[in-house]
Amino acid sequence: MITDPFDTGPTGRFRTLCRTYPDDTVFRGADGFRPLWGPVFYRGRANGTARLLVVGQDPAQTEAFTRRILSGQAGRRVQGFVEKLGFTHGYLMVNAFLYGIFNQDMALPHLNDPEVVAYRHRWFAAALAPGRIEAVVTFGTPAFQAWRTFVTSPEGSGVSVFHQRALHPTADKPGGPISRRDLLDNWNVALERLHDRLGTPDVAQPLVPYGADFAPGELPEIPSRDLPAGIPAWMRSTDFWATLGNPPGNERANITVEVPAP
Repeated sequence: MITDPFDTGPTGRFRTLCRTYPDDTVFRGADGFRPLWGPVFYRGRANGTARLLVVGQDPAQTEAFTRRILSGQAGRRVQGFVEKLGFTHGYLMVNAFLYGIFNQDMALPHLNDPEVVAYRHRWFAAALAPGRIEAVVTFGTPAFQAWRTFVTSPEGSGVSVFHQRALHPTADKPGGPISRRDLLDNWNVALERLHDRLGTPDVAQPLVPYGADFAPGELPEIPSRDLPAGIPAWMRSTDFWATLGNPPGNERANITVEVPAP
């Protein structure tokens, strides 16, 4: 008998945000988004109990199936990051963009479109309203810019919560300018600064920094409590089970899912 806990859904203001949200007239395919995949709202505690707020960029193909953000390769890396801080469940993760990006060059200029900003600010405000958030960590430039836009706006002008910027969890692209070591060195600095600011982790533990590469234990599975009921275990513990573009040329709409061998 499987008895995995699961996310029963958002409550209060968060539930309202998931009921009324921007549609494809705001996040248009012509502007580089994938509105056909639908919105993906959050991961974690959308109920007012979160003490750590995580901001990412946009949902990808994996998240189109799990219906929760940061649940693929990037999500497992971020999960390891927050668990190093002693946070096993007391976090809320939201993205700068509600819909997945098809073309970054086309989509990123819309980061601060009025309707995009207004909706995103409602999520930030809802997360902060209970007064429990102790720190905010932003992963990647769009996430950082989204948070800076909020705290310099009338809605966020009084926010004094500690904020730490970090590299995007998959910034270490093969052949790119940022190496795996660069990424983890950046994350170690972020961890040190956050660790000193977080007074009530779920688990009190010493901070163990990353080495030159991710260790297996630093890539935990996505907790079942963060996902809707019935998500199979392999979707929480396997990378790259959802891929794009089969057949080639259909990357905007098509997703291919490969179930790993038992």
